[in-house]
Amino acid sequence: MNTFVVLFAWLFIFGCAAGCGVFAAMLICNRTEGFADGPAPQKLHPAIPIAIFAVLGPILAMRGGTIGQLGIIALLGVPLTGIWYTDARKGIVPDLFTLVPLAVVAVAVLVHRSWMIAASAIFLFVVFAIAAALSKGRGMGWGDAKLAALSGAVLGIESSLLTLALACFAATVVSVIRDKGTKPIAFAPYIVIGMLTALAFSIHA
Repeated sequence: MNTFVVLFAWLFIFGCAAGCGVFAAMLICNRTEGFADGPAPQKLHPAIPIAIFAVLGPILAMRGGTIGQLGIIALLGVPLTGIWYTDARKGIVPDLFTLVPLAVVAVAVLVHRSWMIAASAIFLFVVFAIAAALSKGRGMGWGDAKLAALSGAVLGIESSLLTLALACFAATVVSVIRDKGTKPIAFAPYIVIGMLTALAFSIHA
């Protein structure tokens, strides 16, 4: 099959997955109010997460990803872009976008006995849960902790630690520049962007 056709097909598939995630997020945002002490709503055009995730498809295809690998990552686009949009717009990470994929991971772990995946997810969740508990949900939310667990399951513990550390650094820098770090900031978008970047480099031809 023509290479251009294959790349365009993955662009379309990843774009559709991201579109589904953003559409579901928009429905949730229309029915949900953000927390009074949460991050201020940010202007995020729905096309931005869709376009960025869509481009990931051809990138992974060019890097030698198999149909199975690309299919799984495409499915991840639904919750990841949904999380990105809802946290930016409302300052929340809906359980729908974290618990459902984590449940799928749990089933896969039990079926394939992939205990390292479970250990990685649990470790990252505990680290972020401690931060959420100490900050009482203001510096770090429980949704972020669940997203960190998903990151651990998808990327593995080493890549996740690096990705999350860079996400924390980027969020801190933006917060300091924007308002000297005095106001809450939506953290999940930084985690999602970090995960997408890590996924782009995770597959080698």
